[in-house]
Amino acid sequence: MKPICEAARKAGEIAMEFFEKELSIKTKSMRADVVTQADVECQRVIVEVLKAHYPGAIFVLEEGFEGGKIPHGETVFVVDPIDGTLNYSHSLPYFAVSIARMSHGRIVEGAVYLPFSDEMFYAEEGKGAYLNGRRIVNDKKPSMDRALLVTGWPYDEGKMDWALRSVEKLSKLCQEVRIIGSSALELCYLACGRFDGYWEIALKPWDVAAGVLIAREAGVVVGGLNGEFDLESGEIVAATSTLFEQLRSALIEL
Repeated sequence: MKPICEAARKAGEIAMEFFEKELSIKTKSMRADVVTQADVECQRVIVEVLKAHYPGAIFVLEEGFEGGKIPHGETVFVVDPIDGTLNYSHSLPYFAVSIARMSHGRIVEGAVYLPFSDEMFYAEEGKGAYLNGRRIVNDKKPSMDRALLVTGWPYDEGKMDWALRSVEKLSKLCQEVRIIGSSALELCYLACGRFDGYWEIALKPWDVAAGVLIAREAGVVVGGLNGEFDLESGEIVAATSTLFEQLRSALIEL
């Protein structure tokens, strides 16, 4: 098993040990942005497993990252120990462990593990995307009025109005919009065809680093609101080839 899959699975096992237990919950940037002791324990085991395989690795970790640019090293891991902590803290099973390996600024490997459903999504640059060992491709070609889209709420109150307008507008164009609460999970669901398009703003690199690679390797088109996708911009638009430009155009016009 690839080291990042091993680390993600072990973290997922710890998450399930804490799941539906009484948790110590702390608020970070706003009331919906929370961290639990499970996040900290999951992050600890991820670092422990990966350091054993990559002693010189650099880590960009959700819990404890001081901000700034992602280092451009040979081996940099971008880690979200539990993506969807708010769901997790309410005993909702929509959360994921997300780990990406970067090399000199490129995302070269990604693993997203969904502990509750025991689904391991994995991709390596140029080698396709996989779900529990089976290759996945989203080659669906829906029209917008038959598309199921997904987005998320920003942890930046100054951007909430834009997010609300985007949901209102796209809801009138597509079949329906979902908000699940885990960017990593949503991108993987898009990769395997459960969703047709996704957008969000005010994201952190660890929210989407692994999921972006998995989606791209599954044939999903990934970009930014006004150009190429930039991991540090906090903005993403991703969709099937038939929907991408229409989705992005609708968002640019807001």
